[in-house]
Amino acid sequence: MKPRRRFRLTFRAFVALMAGALAAVTGAGEARAAANCFPLVQAPGSGTLFARAPINTPSTFPFARVSLQSAQAAPPIPTLLSRDTVELSFLGHSSFLIRTPQNVTTVTDYNGVNRAPFAPDIVTMNHAHSSHYTDFVEPGVKHILRGWATPETGYPRHNLMLRDLRVRNVATDIRDYSGGTEYAGNSIFIFEVGDLCLAHFGHLHHDLDADRLGRMGQIDVAMVPVDGSMTLPHEDMANAVGKVGPKMVVPMHAFGIYSLQRFTGLMQDRGYAVRRVDGPRFVVTRAVLKQKTVLVFPEELF
Repeated sequence: MKPRRRFRLTFRAFVALMAGALAAVTGAGEARAAANCFPLVQAPGSGTLFARAPINTPSTFPFARVSLQSAQAAPPIPTLLSRDTVELSFLGHSSFLIRTPQNVTTVTDYNGVNRAPFAPDIVTMNHAHSSHYTDFVEPGVKHILRGWATPETGYPRHNLMLRDLRVRNVATDIRDYSGGTEYAGNSIFIFEVGDLCLAHFGHLHHDLDADRLGRMGQIDVAMVPVDGSMTLPHEDMANAVGKVGPKMVVPMHAFGIYSLQRFTGLMQDRGYAVRRVDGPRFVVTRAVLKQKTVLVFPEELF
């Protein structure tokens, strides 16, 4: 009698299997780019909030392109990145420059002030405050992804593939100035590069429910606002990060050193080690994600 072979199902394989099963059950008919973050839930479709926005297209918001001296400079010859690595550069406030091995570049929460020294391929924006977006985009930017809903553009849905980078979003709500709620007023943008998945929380104003966590999928690196007031209180933000479970947390949007220290202390209580870097750039690899880490850029950049 032959011995039975044991079948081992890894976590990632299990999630991928569940994602495929869910798509079959829900009748998902859209062609989607290959994902390594394994989202389990689709974004809301037509009939939710506003008419459904198109996928794989930049925002159709009206905007102006302005002539900026920095836009005339060609991107510098980049340091070669190996596969499954991402270069992360902190530009200030909530803006990061993300660069992939095939030299696709993205600036998050693009506001026209915290800019890269060259025009990136992609910019993402949120609009809780004017420091997170602009209507004046420098020449050379190919894709403008705005993360909020309007009657003209509908529910914010982005699913963009550019060479080795996939950018998609999960919409969240924000408080408006009257104390009410603006539905789908913010987006968590997710960047998939090879075997790495990064999430930029934008201006997150509430806890993350199971639906949004399912659409986010498995996240390796989370860029998180740590002001403690305009977004979420420090404890609530730390709890939201805990639900996502990234290996690396990168603070941003810190108003003063105290807010930065307060958040990093809470993450240390949750088993994260603090790693400080001397300059504005850091290369993320699978190897540096073996330990739960809070990556802190130089305080003067905040």
